Amino acid sequence: MGRHQQARRSGQKSPVGVRRLLTSYQRQLDRQQARIAGLEKELKTQDRRVRLLQAIRRASTTTLQLEPLFQALLKIILQGLAADYGVLLQIDPHRKRVLFGMQRGKNGSPISLAPASLKGAHRREIVTGGDGARLRTVGAAPPGWALPRFTGGRASLLTVPLRVSGHLAGVLELLRLPPSPSFHRDDADLVATIGHQLGMAVENARLYSEAAKRVGQCSSLMELSAILNSTLQISEVLRRAVEAATRLMECEVGSLLLLNEACDELVFEVALGERGREVKEVRLKVGEGVAGWVARTGQSTVVSDVRRDPRFSRRVDVRTHFVTRNMICVAVKSRDRIIGVLQAINRRSDRPFDGEDQRLFESLARQVGIAIENARLYEEVKETFLSTAATLAEAIEKRDPYTGGHVRRVVDISLAIGEELGLKPEEKETLELAAILHDVGKIGIRDGVLLKHGPLTPEELAHIRLHPELGAEILAPIKQLEAVIPAVRHHQERCDGQGYPQGLKGNEIPLASRVIAVADAFDAMTTDRPYRPRLGDEAAATEIERCAGSQFDPKVAEAFLRAFRGGRISSQALEHLEKRAPQRRGAVSQPSASSGGRA
Repeated sequence: MGRHQQARRSGQKSPVGVRRLLTSYQRQLDRQQARIAGLEKELKTQDRRVRLLQAIRRASTTTLQLEPLFQALLKIILQGLAADYGVLLQIDPHRKRVLFGMQRGKNGSPISLAPASLKGAHRREIVTGGDGARLRTVGAAPPGWALPRFTGGRASLLTVPLRVSGHLAGVLELLRLPPSPSFHRDDADLVATIGHQLGMAVENARLYSEAAKRVGQCSSLMELSAILNSTLQISEVLRRAVEAATRLMECEVGSLLLLNEACDELVFEVALGERGREVKEVRLKVGEGVAGWVARTGQSTVVSDVRRDPRFSRRVDVRTHFVTRNMICVAVKSRDRIIGVLQAINRRSDRPFDGEDQRLFESLARQVGIAIENARLYEEVKETFLSTAATLAEAIEKRDPYTGGHVRRVVDISLAIGEELGLKPEEKETLELAAILHDVGKIGIRDGVLLKHGPLTPEELAHIRLHPELGAEILAPIKQLEAVIPAVRHHQERCDGQGYPQGLKGNEIPLASRVIAVADAFDAMTTDRPYRPRLGDEAAATEIERCAGSQFDPKVAEAFLRAFRGGRISSQALEHLEKRAPQRRGAVSQPSASSGGRA
């Protein structure tokens, strides 16, 4: 019996068997260790993934404002993947363009990328390709990055699409510069697993931004509508309409063209900007240019590049030396009838005009149409009211043939003074009505006194001085003339308190009354009356200047003199009065600003 057989029989193993057994155990141990190492690596990867996901979630719930959110997200990603630089882009999923972009380094300040492009090859693949991350080695900074040139080797670029619900919400790009190690597939897999969470953060920020923008636009539209409807002055409505268009559309130039149906032309009623004056001299035939096309068809249009639009007419640009790049153009309607065209030209931002802008601009145009219609109706009512008042005043004037045209001249002179004083539109309206009606009380003055050719007796003078109070009483039942009545009642007051009916002084006298007093006196002095001849314009102006501070408000007198010296005020004595001068009876004296109450 051999030794091996004896060893087997005795239960002992041979050295060869032991070695084989040990080798088997070692292999099993190696496999277990490799499995443990793999599990440890997976655990670390999972831990990194969880930590990144938690950090992204915290950042995305802290803020939805683009800049702070993108700063926080980039900082998290750079630290989590040991990248030197990163770029995060927010993408418009419908138009496949960058809405917002930011670049950040692990040791540096963030940089906003505006504009950012998707035309680079590394981004174009992401936009048109699938969901997978791309790894590549580059010898220079990728297109669109704000990096200095780097030397000493090639950099590693990791590009990851951020997709949400099947559409591209953003793009993440990470860069490792030499001597940092290149990205590996594990890095790409890690980023891919957090891509959805990162994409959700970017998409939520986009949706929040769009919602905030819509709320802001609606708020602006309501505010602008209130501004438009806060006045019934047609010129002010038109100006505010263009200001609203420029502000709402964030554009360089706004213009409003109104349709002149008589000649079938569009007239630039308001054009804001450096070349506004030149623009207003241009007229477009209906059908000419983009605005003419809108006026003819009634359809709104957005033109992203006017050079490629056959409807565009360069005539305005040539005239004004302005360069039109893009525009949005909508019809302004009143009662379903086109009355004009509203334009917004050259978007200030890189975001082009779109359908949402068009709908918003159409809403503004509807408000503009209503405001213009209301202003026009108001102007018609006002003109009718003024004509009625003027007719009444002229009918009263007919009682005294020597004062023909007095009311019209007082109105013209008063408005010229009001312009110099910088009166507001509503103040000018009050002044105009008060000037028209200032002598309406003379309807209650006896003909024997009103038409007397000679000097008045004290009793007659007291009687004619009743006309301001009589005028106020006549107008009192008319509610619309409430603001005018004080001006009519006090137009014979004097700054020194020596006037009538109440002897008011200085600023106690309504401003309109002080203006009418100067205008009334100038016209009285420069018009022939049955009781004295007229003065020349210069002499009358000198008399106004002499009486400033006593009879007249100094500031009003100064405004009168400025308008007079500027040629905006002159007398308009009627020639037939000159011809009738030899027939005048009674005493004749040189007129003065302070002569009685016969004006």
